[in-house]
Amino acid sequence: MDLPLLLETFGIAGKALAANRMRSMLALLGIVIGVATVIGMVSLVNGFQRSFEQSIRSMGSNTIYIRRIRPGVNFGNDIPDSLRQRKAFTMEDARAILEQAPAVRAIAPLKYPYEGVRIGFRDKLTKVTFVFGTNEDYTLVHGYELGRGRYFTAQEIERRANVAVLGADTREALFGNRDPLGHTIRLAGVPFTVIGEYTPKGKLLGNNFDEVATVPYTVVDKYFPAPSDAPPWFPRRGELFLDAIAVSPELNAEAQRQIMEVLRVRRNLPSNKPNDFVVITDDAFMTLYNTVTGGIVAVMLLISGVSLLVGGIGVMNIMLVAVTERTREIGLRKAVGAPRRAILTQFLVEAVALTALGGAIGVLLGAAIAVLVKAFSPLPTFVSPWSVVVGLLFSACVGVFFGLYPALRASRLDPVDALRYE
Repeated sequence: MDLPLLLETFGIAGKALAANRMRSMLALLGIVIGVATVIGMVSLVNGFQRSFEQSIRSMGSNTIYIRRIRPGVNFGNDIPDSLRQRKAFTMEDARAILEQAPAVRAIAPLKYPYEGVRIGFRDKLTKVTFVFGTNEDYTLVHGYELGRGRYFTAQEIERRANVAVLGADTREALFGNRDPLGHTIRLAGVPFTVIGEYTPKGKLLGNNFDEVATVPYTVVDKYFPAPSDAPPWFPRRGELFLDAIAVSPELNAEAQRQIMEVLRVRRNLPSNKPNDFVVITDDAFMTLYNTVTGGIVAVMLLISGVSLLVGGIGVMNIMLVAVTERTREIGLRKAVGAPRRAILTQFLVEAVALTALGGAIGVLLGAAIAVLVKAFSPLPTFVSPWSVVVGLLFSACVGVFFGLYPALRASRLDPVDALRYE
């Protein structure tokens, strides 16, 4: 089809749609809702993903996590013996890694009470606060910074000193805008002296990293030991989680390999047996996040697909009505020499134009919803260019799919019978 004829076809299609504005708007309503849902929900998922990635980077993007069981594994009450019997980590493991793995710069142990701890100062009491024990390398491994005061020393860790470093929100809950340094707080009734405060860190997946308190890891065993009925992967007395960081980001993979080699030797694992531990990075948490959100996206796309299907059926119905109403017009065009291809193209262009217009309105509506959600709620949103392109292309494809049968029906009408149609 040459360009003048194609332009004429578009002109006829536009006039036909404009002549039945109300019917056309009702036909594309399903397309608008479907595309707007896709754009709005995908922007929400993208916003959470970007926020998650930024939070991960702010937590220390090169952190290496050494665990007994991979995070996110859920066995319910039926824990396999192979996992139940895995050895926990100790500071001897940490020292061996630092001595034998040159690509590892530092290791921070991590230990926390089995039950939540509330912190008190005079007549104020926080809600349950995440209290954890670690060592002086924690700020290096996890990218934390001190806003004021200092961190506890190796000597304080060794003599199990009752000192604490507070998160910004914990300090605000207890002291308001006052300087907390030197004051005595109580963790589950146990007195601790505040020696430092972290700079604000932010939130991640509902976890507030400013609502924390850090103490020497040796103190956790002293005051908050795990009970006998704690899950098998929970660190008992003398047991720890270990977090490490490589000498440089480029040596991250090499550091992981060296850590695994050291632990395999310490655990006497033969070459034909797999690791009885996991060494992972932040990429594993991104994979876990994508797995969790993947189901949400699938359900969202299914709902949007149903809406687009309903909209497509509406477009097909409208186009069949249009073919019936314009039977004499089709007969007249064929009588003066219009080929079948021209008739088919005209009705197909009308269907595609209708759904593409619905897709464009849906994109604008979905983007507007995303902007409003971001402006008036704490939920992050981000409208990605690929979602806009996909929305427009998919709506056009709906027009092709559901408009093809009416267009074929119009192109196959007999001109004599069409001219006789009343």
